[in-house]
Amino acid sequence: MCGICGILMFNNSWHVEPRRVSQMTRTMKHRGPDDTGIRTGGNWGLGHRRLSIIDITGGRQPMTLEDEGLTIVFNGEIYNYLELKNELIHSGRRFNTKSDTEVVLQAFNQWGTSCVDKLRGMFSFALWDEKAQKLFLCRDRMGIKPLYIFQNSDFLIFGSEVKSIFASELVKSEAEEGALDSFLSLGYVPAPITMFRDVRKLLPGHWMYIDAKGRAKTKCYWNFDRIKTDHISFFDAQKKLMALLRESVKMRLMSEVPLGVFLSGGLDSSAITALICQVSEQQVKTFSVGFKGHVNDGEIVFSRKIAELFGTEHHEYTLKPYDFLDSIPQMVQMLEEPLVETPAIPLYLISKMAKEHATVLLSGEGSDEIFAGYGLYEKMVKLEKLCSGFRFLRHCPTDFLPGDRNKKYLDWISNPLSERYRGTSADMTDRIRNTFYSREFLQYLGENRYLEDTFHRWFKDIRHRDALAQMLYVDSKTWLPDDLLLKADKTTMAASVELRVPFLDHKIVEFAASLPAHFKLYKGQGKYILKKVMETYLPRDIIYRKKMGFTVPTQKWFAGDLLGPARDIIFSKRIMDTGFFRNSYLETMFERHEKGKEDYSRRIFSLLVLYHWLDIYT
Repeated sequence: MCGICGILMFNNSWHVEPRRVSQMTRTMKHRGPDDTGIRTGGNWGLGHRRLSIIDITGGRQPMTLEDEGLTIVFNGEIYNYLELKNELIHSGRRFNTKSDTEVVLQAFNQWGTSCVDKLRGMFSFALWDEKAQKLFLCRDRMGIKPLYIFQNSDFLIFGSEVKSIFASELVKSEAEEGALDSFLSLGYVPAPITMFRDVRKLLPGHWMYIDAKGRAKTKCYWNFDRIKTDHISFFDAQKKLMALLRESVKMRLMSEVPLGVFLSGGLDSSAITALICQVSEQQVKTFSVGFKGHVNDGEIVFSRKIAELFGTEHHEYTLKPYDFLDSIPQMVQMLEEPLVETPAIPLYLISKMAKEHATVLLSGEGSDEIFAGYGLYEKMVKLEKLCSGFRFLRHCPTDFLPGDRNKKYLDWISNPLSERYRGTSADMTDRIRNTFYSREFLQYLGENRYLEDTFHRWFKDIRHRDALAQMLYVDSKTWLPDDLLLKADKTTMAASVELRVPFLDHKIVEFAASLPAHFKLYKGQGKYILKKVMETYLPRDIIYRKKMGFTVPTQKWFAGDLLGPARDIIFSKRIMDTGFFRNSYLETMFERHEKGKEDYSRRIFSLLVLYHWLDIYT
């Protein structure tokens, strides 16, 4: 796992100064504390920070094939690199290292841009082709690894982190106000835009080829929108899923450094722990977090149960309310993009603790989005059958309704799926916006349809499938890469830890997409097929207990110890001077939350994140 960056000038007479690339790499030292390297060649420059996982003594980057004029900087892991290496050797290619980076370099030399179709793993990389005078940028299928791009008429700059782009001293950090509604509505900003003006993300499953004059071609090289439903039996589907899971976990144990598992005590991380014990004889290291004062101390009771069951080397961290509040600025700093992700704080803190014992960690991210693990999916499927008869409520006035919950449900029931569903994280609908935002900001948003256009695009891709398949696809294109995976990458890399996500092997994603809806959501049970598969390995109270997630008890904290400090920040000059919000809404929000009439902890946290983001980045 590493950090990559680079510059391409669109004028051959301009030269990339090595100091600029060096400055860019220094901002990402946490992503690669083991080594650093840069290479420049007139109008281009590439930089790299390395966290050594495979071929520790070799594999330095940037890596070059001198005779072919190809230079690469690579971030990630290719799990099938040995298989590809053997194929390339049989084709006559010679290797100087044992690293997967050289395999990608030689694969591009052998197959060109189609090499990405053969890669199985998580990655983002940049490859300069001196003969063609072109830069090739690529991102993995599911968006596990980030890649940011800034381009104008004079140059292109890219990096694993936005900070590296600004460190070039060629770009200034400015807020993209058009993305603010996306952040406050969803808790993140869906790609390709970001909260930074003119900074874009390369979409998952895409590559970009750009020449030295700035002419670019972007292509989607992988998607699962056209996968047809398979008529496989449930018994055969279980057997195939277990085989894929075992294979995926085994591939992700490839490492020359110690490994561990983030163990929340839920189904997904417990399944990963159980599968590691099936395919490896080494004792598993597990890491969990609890919350002081929480009724069940978070999920730590369940994680201890799994740790005892499989005899893991178990480690725990306990988070306190003021530790949480004080950590928000640091969270915003390392995430760069504002996220309404309270688990980011304990994830970073536990990553720091885990670093003392392991450099590579596995987690259960992605299972909910491919196997329908969220309760909202069932609600939306039921609403789909009802809402056609309630379209007349779309323009019904709701000023008389207290709080946000009733407004949200009224918007849901009066709109079709493609208009009401904005992912499992969506926190705001049109009726709530009309009371939350100021009149001036609402007028501005009337001309900005980015949020609607983004979701309409993904729903259009998958319109031929059933409602559940549509929601899973949309979440896999938005909430998963732009929130969950971004959080996972930035928090773990901030602690110089590599995170691997076995459920998001693209072969498992494709298989899940081919399953009929009732294999995933059956009689109110989400992740039905996964639960049935894991019955052989896990206790029923772990598999079938109510989903809790990696939950921070903010509802209680913001109604108690943190109420006053949060209120002071939200009513500060920095927030009030934006002119985005109605004071009356904010007053009502705190009053209803304190009295327990409605849970506004997510809205409060989003405004705290916004405050610190504006303070740090603008």
